Amino acid sequence: MVSFAIAAIPYCWAAPKHLSIDSGECGKAMPLKVSVVRTAEFSDELHKFKAYGEVAFRRLPKAGKEYGCHLVYKLYVSVDDKPFALAKSLALDMEDGEDRGIDLVALSPDGSHFAADFWWAMGDAEEHRPVVVDLASQHAIDLDLGDKIQKRIHGCDQIEDFVRVTNAGEAVFAIPPSIYDDSPECGDKGLWHFNLKTGNVYRVARISGDKWQ
Repeated sequence: MVSFAIAAIPYCWAAPKHLSIDSGECGKAMPLKVSVVRTAEFSDELHKFKAYGEVAFRRLPKAGKEYGCHLVYKLYVSVDDKPFALAKSLALDMEDGEDRGIDLVALSPDGSHFAADFWWAMGDAEEHRPVVVDLASQHAIDLDLGDKIQKRIHGCDQIEDFVRVTNAGEAVFAIPPSIYDDSPECGDKGLWHFNLKTGNVYRVARISGDKWQ
């Protein structure tokens, strides 16, 4: 497996929305040399916290028409105005047509946990891999959500929107109405918590919020 050494170069930026980057689709257009993209900087002055993410990627030469790519996710955090430190790194290979990226999601209300999403997409399909950092220890855990929510709701091709993280470090997903089917069965499926330590998911609200009304 190829490894990359990438310098941490922060940016100055803050906004109450996801900060996102992606590699672009794996394929002939992806460069053979290592390319690096970085998010803007997430900043919370009240809790003296900052974060940013990086994705490093390159195409791997393969015989035939199929392409393979290699990608490294990196998440950096700064607590109490200290220098940025690497909180989580994940390296993997990509297949032809895959796209991967990072969303910086949210800081918990009490400032104890920070959440990011190391996501995957291909066509209309998308999967989430939440990363939650305990800022006291700066220990990060990550786990694929997989189909844990989808297999418990009516199959309507509904997206899972990673919206926040709790004070206990659980990832929170909203399930808005389906954009493909306006039948009652495919309406708002509420808010779901995902415990990365146990792998369990459970619904905490029948409606996901005013944004979907």
